[in-house]
Amino acid sequence: MGVLDTIYPVLPYVQWTITVCLFIATGVAWCFILWIVPIIKLNKSISAVASLLEVSKRGGWWLDPTNATFAFMLAIISILVSRHPDPSEAALWKYYAVSSAALFNVAWWERVFIFPLEDWIAALDKEKGKIGASSDRWMDATTGSALHRDMDKWCRYHAVRATMPLIAGLSALTGNMRW
Repeated sequence: MGVLDTIYPVLPYVQWTITVCLFIATGVAWCFILWIVPIIKLNKSISAVASLLEVSKRGGWWLDPTNATFAFMLAIISILVSRHPDPSEAALWKYYAVSSAALFNVAWWERVFIFPLEDWIAALDKEKGKIGASSDRWMDATTGSALHRDMDKWCRYHAVRATMPLIAGLSALTGNMRW
């Protein structure tokens, strides 16, 4: 038990750090829906397609690894807390397990709903890669309405994705508060 005795004093700091970071990640994810996509929708040129895909790609660089890292860390915290010598402290393992499970759900949600939709949106730019194609050309009405419909769908799917870190953060916060 020597190793665990050195981990337990540090564990609350790790728990609080992850909890705060989960709320920050939630805020970043919701910014896509509330600010960035509405701004992209104002763009009437075909470059709106590339803008959405670029925002999604940049978000994926940060949010996907962050969620995966926190999911694994929360699973480890759940195991460590379950082995705590104080039974009242050990009973809190469930909150961290729920947090971890919520974050693990983000990966399949993205692969089933968000990524295929992004591929569909990318296909709207039919002229991409053609000689003489310009990214500042205006969208026709059909492409524009399809893009807006798909962006709205993307926002709905992303709302679920953005809510998972919030659920994880609230569950971890409940465990941290030691009601």
